[in-house]
Amino acid sequence: RFLDKKERLKHLKTKQSEFQNHVLKAMEGKRITDQLRWKIMSCKMRIEQLKQTICKENDEMTRSSEGLLRIKDENQKLYRRAQRHQEKKEKIQRHNRKLGDLVEKKNYDLRSQHEHLANLRRSHILELTSVIFPIEEVKTGMRDPADVSSESDNAMTSSTVSKLAEARRTTYLSGRWVCDDHNGDTSISIAGPWISLPNNGDYSAYYNWVEEKKTTQGPDMEHNNPAYTISAALCYATQLVNILSHILDVNLPKKFEFCSENLSRRKFTRAVKKLNANILYLCFSQHVNLDLLHPLHTLRNLMYLVSPDTENLGRSGPFEISADLEDSMEFVDPGAAGETDESGDEHVSDEETDLGTDWENLPSPRFCDIPSQPVEMLQSQSTQASPPIASSSAGGMISSAAASVTSWFKAYTGHR
Repeated sequence: RFLDKKERLKHLKTKQSEFQNHVLKAMEGKRITDQLRWKIMSCKMRIEQLKQTICKENDEMTRSSEGLLRIKDENQKLYRRAQRHQEKKEKIQRHNRKLGDLVEKKNYDLRSQHEHLANLRRSHILELTSVIFPIEEVKTGMRDPADVSSESDNAMTSSTVSKLAEARRTTYLSGRWVCDDHNGDTSISIAGPWISLPNNGDYSAYYNWVEEKKTTQGPDMEHNNPAYTISAALCYATQLVNILSHILDVNLPKKFEFCSENLSRRKFTRAVKKLNANILYLCFSQHVNLDLLHPLHTLRNLMYLVSPDTENLGRSGPFEISADLEDSMEFVDPGAAGETDESGDEHVSDEETDLGTDWENLPSPRFCDIPSQPVEMLQSQSTQASPPIASSSAGGMISSAAASVTSWFKAYTGHR
């Protein structure tokens, strides 16, 4: 029995091993099948992922293609816009070149017109100063005070004579004494050799004569009185300056007139200062050489202004003013500034009101005052004429002469 059981156990173990081998073979096939299934599933999953990725990439490519198309369209629009801008740029450049040529032509025409206007002004001024207001230098034949003093006083030393001669040729200018070569025995005439002014700017003979007229009653029978010639010369100089300012289109900084009654010393000095200031202003506007100008030489400055040798006579445009010469105007008879008139009528009249050097600074219309003086008073400046007064033969003669010369000049220029 034991052997049977042993044989049976051996047989069962054999069957078990066979069954295990069979199971192992079956399990191996199943394992291989499962592996293949997992591989297939993983491949399917990868394929699905790849499909999804491909779909996403396709969508991205579609969007990129659409963006590329939009960018291409935008680039085409920008290219067309750049072409239009280039055309506009070329058109603007051509227009700018045309405008540049036009501006250059206009500038050339403007310069030509300025030159033509300057030539016309120059010809009119030269004709005016050669026919109506000739200005010439006249020898007065005065003797040197040093010679006279040496003859009257034989004991005077030569050093004193030289000092007198040197003092006669010096002028107080800009706070210092300067040498004045023209302060000699010559005078400048206007409108004829018999009407002249002292070359050194000493017009004391006029207000000395006025002072004598106040103390001496009766008519003045002296026809060669230097006060008459000084008054007439200053009157003609004033008329010439006003006409020159009209021809040159220059607004004068001072407003005054000489064709009036006998002026006191203060009024006369103020009028001379204003006349000299206006003459210097005209000289500045025409670029007269500053080395030739002197604040005391009224007619000599005017002669330099209207001289044919003045290259810029007739010009128009901006100009600079010499402050030194303007400051020197304050030294024209400074002692007369503090004097007063005995008559008490020494207030500044409307005719003597300064326009000011800054006449271009106009006030606001809201603050403008209504002018109180009548229109006839304003017109008196242009006509420069006053009715003759019996108490002053010099004032009546000069006023009538001024009116006749002014009316003749207006008629002469009107027919031209």
